Amino acid sequence: MLDLSSIENADVLRGLTREDLAELGTIASEQEFKRKDRLFKRGEVANSLYIATRGRFALTVDVRSFDGNVEMAVEEQGALDAFGWSSLVEPRTSIYSGYCTEDGAAVEFPRESLNALMTSNRRLGEELLRNLNELIGNRVRVLQQLWLDEVSRSTARVLHWSHSELTTQWSIAMTKPSTQP
Repeated sequence: MLDLSSIENADVLRGLTREDLAELGTIASEQEFKRKDRLFKRGEVANSLYIATRGRFALTVDVRSFDGNVEMAVEEQGALDAFGWSSLVEPRTSIYSGYCTEDGAAVEFPRESLNALMTSNRRLGEELLRNLNELIGNRVRVLQQLWLDEVSRSTARVLHWSHSELTTQWSIAMTKPSTQP
């Protein structure tokens, strides 16, 4: 059984009792990661929820641009941040790739064990899902701002191009294959 007292202040665990944490500790394990390790890949089945204990972790997505496909960090996570929560949300497919960007560690909660625990302890499950909803809402706000910022930058760039430059760049971008799943 893993002692979760070091992560009891994680937002995703807010409202859980010491007994709840002890129950969660029975299914948890702490995993070590090296810089550049990939924890999960966009489009794959999401198998675990993680809470970082140390180090940094980036959530990335491939973005098609005029220059080709670029892997862009959408968020960076550090100590006490939860990620990999696609494992708890249908269709249980990772919407980002997750990488370790600085040697670190994270507590891992396997999806199937966590779902079974949330079903058997309804109050624990409701608290976790309530906290998860807040995390999802925050992520949506971050993504919306990133999108608006990029639209503004792209619009400013495009306004300086001639019609033929714009047509050429668009044609090039649309003929490159996408790596999106």
